[in-house]
Amino acid sequence: MLLKPISSNDNILIVANIFSSSNNTIINLSTLDSRVFFCGSTGFLNIKGAKRSTSYASQRIANVLGRKLYSIGFRFVYIIVRGFGNGRYSSLKGFNNAGLKILSILDNTSVPFNGCKSRKKRRI
Repeated sequence: MLLKPISSNDNILIVANIFSSSNNTIINLSTLDSRVFFCGSTGFLNIKGAKRSTSYASQRIANVLGRKLYSIGFRFVYIIVRGFGNGRYSSLKGFNNAGLKILSILDNTSVPFNGCKSRKKRRI
C-alpha cells in the first residue's frame, strides 16, 4: 500500500531492497531518502510454509510490487540484493516482467571475514 502521498514522480529514484533468506523473501520499495512506498514478503500472497522459500514465490511478489509501482507512474528502479536465498535472481525477473527498467543491481550481502571456529583436529 502507498504509505505517503507524493506530488510528482518525475525526479524520484526508487530503490528496491531485496532480502532473501533460506525461508522467505522480503522486498522493500523506497526512495533514496528512505520514504517507503511499498513493502511485502512472500507470505503477503498467502503462500505459507516451505513454499515461501521458492524462487517462484519471490518472482511473484516482485511482480506484484512492480506492477503497483508501475501503476503510480514509476518506470525505473535501482536494486539492492542481500542474502543467499533462492529468491535473489528470480525477484529481478519479476521486476523486469512488471515493466520496470532496472538501472543497477548492487549485492550488499554481509560475508564474515573469519567465520565460525572450526572443529578440533582429529587425533588418530
